[in-house]
Amino acid sequence: MFKLLFWLALVGGGVFVGGQVIPVYYNNLKVQNIFEGTAENLSIRTEDEIKQRIDELFKIQTVDLQALPPEFFDNLSITKEDGKLQVGTEYHITLWLLGPPESVDPDKDYKESEIKPMDKLKLRARLDFDFSPYAETP
Repeated sequence: MFKLLFWLALVGGGVFVGGQVIPVYYNNLKVQNIFEGTAENLSIRTEDEIKQRIDELFKIQTVDLQALPPEFFDNLSITKEDGKLQVGTEYHITLWLLGPPESVDPDKDYKESEIKPMDKLKLRARLDFDFSPYAETP
């Protein structure tokens, strides 16, 4: 009986984590594909036309814009030099598998004694992702 519960917990935990992580990677994959298609096909257009087309492609490809942090759009760069187009950005996503901690702000300094026991578990169940989708005209 113990073996069965162990394997159920292990498989269930894997499905739970996978269900939260896969959408993050899938969203980044869509963005990367849009950047690659833009770099290959729109290198003759102006930067404003390219930016407008990228916004349209985000809607067409159903990119989850709410899942992208503001720094995604702040770091978005579209550069044209010598007929070559470069499109890229950098962004960071933090996934709180058990929810964000309530007793402390994880972005500020805090003492270990200030943290509630459940928040200690929440802080350990944090996944950080750094993405840098980039494409340029071949």
